[in-house]
Amino acid sequence: MEKRKFNLSGIFAFIIAALVLVAVVPVNIIFNYYDKDFDMTEKSKYTFTDTTLQLLEETKDKEIEIYFLYDFDALRDTSEFLALYYTLEQLDARDNITLTCFMPDEKPDLIKLLNPSGALNPGQADVFVKCGDTIKQVASSRIFPYDSNGATSYAGEELISGAIKIVTGGSLPTIYFLTGHGEKTIDDGYATFAQVLKSGSYDAQSLDLSTVDAVPDNASIVMLAGPQTDITKEEKEKLEAYADKGGSFAFFIPPVETEGRFTNIEKFLEGYEIGIDYNRIEETAPSRMLNNRDYKQDPAFFMCTYTAATDSFTVDLTSEINSLAESQGLIPGISNTRSLYQILDTGSAYIEKSSIITNSPDELGAYSTLSIPFGGDDETAEEAEKLSDIQLELGFYSYNKENGSKLIALGTTDVMDEDTISVAVSLTQQLVKNSITWLYNSDMNMNIGNKDTAYDYLAFPNAEKAESTLRIFTIVPFCIAALGLLVWLKRRNS
Repeated sequence: MEKRKFNLSGIFAFIIAALVLVAVVPVNIIFNYYDKDFDMTEKSKYTFTDTTLQLLEETKDKEIEIYFLYDFDALRDTSEFLALYYTLEQLDARDNITLTCFMPDEKPDLIKLLNPSGALNPGQADVFVKCGDTIKQVASSRIFPYDSNGATSYAGEELISGAIKIVTGGSLPTIYFLTGHGEKTIDDGYATFAQVLKSGSYDAQSLDLSTVDAVPDNASIVMLAGPQTDITKEEKEKLEAYADKGGSFAFFIPPVETEGRFTNIEKFLEGYEIGIDYNRIEETAPSRMLNNRDYKQDPAFFMCTYTAATDSFTVDLTSEINSLAESQGLIPGISNTRSLYQILDTGSAYIEKSSIITNSPDELGAYSTLSIPFGGDDETAEEAEKLSDIQLELGFYSYNKENGSKLIALGTTDVMDEDTISVAVSLTQQLVKNSITWLYNSDMNMNIGNKDTAYDYLAFPNAEKAESTLRIFTIVPFCIAALGLLVWLKRRNS
């Protein structure tokens, strides 16, 4: 009796195919119906973390509007932007969240809604989160940051979740500008700088400490900019009480031709081991002078140096700005400034402080700045006259590790005063912006972090080994496929 051959032709093959369809098709229908996806990425790049899910649950009673300034479908069609697509899609699925997508130049009315003060700078692919009257902008460049290797990661969930937490809280971090000492205000003189702060998602308000019992609880930073007279003892005590709660301060104290000293300002700064000189600094070397607003060389406008950070300190405010200056060939500059100094003999182990700006030496390391006595009294004038032709500190940061309070201090207001600011101080203005972020970061830290794309790599000892491996993975599968085709052709009618 002839032995019968087993094959998959005819009715048997049809039955197998039918069984496969019966098994596979319903499964696909079920998963498609429930829109079920499995995120197999290493850090769940396309799905929300428990932190975000908890936040969304806590804010489900808030009406939240999210605006994406780009074509939403374009995200889905571009693999590197898929993470943002799924983030926005999951947010839009929430009952209390409305997602609106549009191109910035197509709907100026919506841009006006998102930027009523004109302080923000809406850009393509930015995300805006709005709840009530509180709006938080998330710039597209921050959603996909580059790491040190030039690869992009995804920070969208961290930033957008933080924005939701901020706007549902009802207010942005508030920077209070002190008034009552002859200084300019956010309505007159510092208006442009206040708008810059608002573009960084801060709120800027004026505060007269003499009219309140304490620094308001919602204060994120207290700023003293260009006082013409001293603060009172009572105001100093209110600032010290705020410092004890971990408050942050930005003091900008330019040269002022006063009679007598800023006694209470000095006493407050002593708590951060910083002192002020009563002088005005000018550069005597033409090669290190810079142009003023009229593009004329001016001794009060001169080159400066941003103090390099060291491993001895936990705070680094200057590395980024130094890298920017070097990479773009920019000249650091400062203008209309007094000098400051460190108080070294207090022995406070919990105070970390460092200069962040100094005058700039020549190629041989010599200094040529002139210290002109300005304001103060006879004693301060005598001290000021000793400060010519030496290295001078023009700005500091100080961090009190005991109570958590922070302070930056500069001897100028030209970085913010629209009546005196010039191109010469643009880098120093950027340093001030970075320092304000250190004082209080307007982004809410959700501890989600960036989600990187994971890559697998094969390392080969040499090019020959790499080529042979590639041949194995390309030629061998092709040969197997060809062999299978030959077998099928030979036995198709058996």
